[in-house]
Amino acid sequence: MQKALLTVAIVLAGFFGSVPAQDINKLKSEREKSLNEITKTEDLLRKTESNRKAQLQNLKLLNRKISARENVVKSINQEIGMLNRQIVSGENNIRSLTEEIRLLKEDYAKVIYRTYLNRNAYNKAQYIFAASDFNQAFKRLKYMQQYAKFRKTQAEKIQLKTDELRKLVSDLGADKEKKNDLLSSGRKEVASLNNDKKQQQGYVKDLEKKERQLRKDLDNQRAVFKKLENEISRIIAAATGTEVSSTGMRLTPEMKIISNEFSQNMGRLPWPVAKGIITMGYGMQNYPGLKKVTIDNKGIDITTEENASVLAIFEGKVTSIVVIATNLKAILVQHGEYFSVYSNLESVSVKVGDNVKIKQMIGTVGGNSSGSSEIHFEIWKERTNLNPENWLAR
Repeated sequence: MQKALLTVAIVLAGFFGSVPAQDINKLKSEREKSLNEITKTEDLLRKTESNRKAQLQNLKLLNRKISARENVVKSINQEIGMLNRQIVSGENNIRSLTEEIRLLKEDYAKVIYRTYLNRNAYNKAQYIFAASDFNQAFKRLKYMQQYAKFRKTQAEKIQLKTDELRKLVSDLGADKEKKNDLLSSGRKEVASLNNDKKQQQGYVKDLEKKERQLRKDLDNQRAVFKKLENEISRIIAAATGTEVSSTGMRLTPEMKIISNEFSQNMGRLPWPVAKGIITMGYGMQNYPGLKKVTIDNKGIDITTEENASVLAIFEGKVTSIVVIATNLKAILVQHGEYFSVYSNLESVSVKVGDNVKIKQMIGTVGGNSSGSSEIHFEIWKERTNLNPENWLAR
């Protein structure tokens, strides 16, 4: 009974204490993505840090880098927590298995001792032939066979349990080594995070001295958002006669197909630039450099390389090219009832009415007031503004 309870304890400890490999693999995958984002951000920072005009952009990049670094630290802490549970489970299993092996060896020793005491009483053949009849002789033969089998089974069980114990000890050592490696990585990431935050504070202090210019940039950005929104409303109104009807835009059969295919590719669409980091997300965002000032971002801002090519995220039709500032333009591409908007372009390589293919170059990214290359990207479903991060591949 005692051995049975020990076996149940081992099974339960393994069931509740072990951590599924897929959970740890998922954490590692997420951490790898964050580390890649940090690498890309650092590369862009190196290209702009010498430009004094790019302080605002550097702050946006640094904010993104800090966010990615915090995700790395969080992931490391989560994996350490999983390993701690795994280590505790392993130690419990080792204690239970060690006790089970002790009891097995104790029972086996008693069997061997009884065999030793009876070694000279009579040999096996004498014991069998001393039976009073054939049935008793057969029973004695079966007993001796079962006794020998029991001894062999006990010995094999002890060996199997001992091998299992060795593996548990080995796995426990590996888990502790992984934990130590993660603790070391975690300390380095926290140190880097603290350095990033110090640098962030430096940028914020410098930008506080330029509040007037920042507020002007903010007003200009809001004006651009409004201009793009009005242009989309104008296009939809033209497509429906005057205003959007209850059934939505009137689409050609070809545009209906494109619209359906576009919606089915949510989360799988290519990025509008080959390389880039999202430096301002969708929705209400704190405006970098201005305390307690927010902006309702209608899309996402992607910092990229100088003169980067802008690519269509899906096949569609160019419905409008809007001048948003001196030498800067925005392109609206229709994908059925959906629109993709590419703003802050220095040059445009398409014209209104052109049909474009997925990943086709439609222009090049221009500079912004901060002196760096950044594209503003939006996705709309008729007059409803959508979060582009939910649509682009990650």
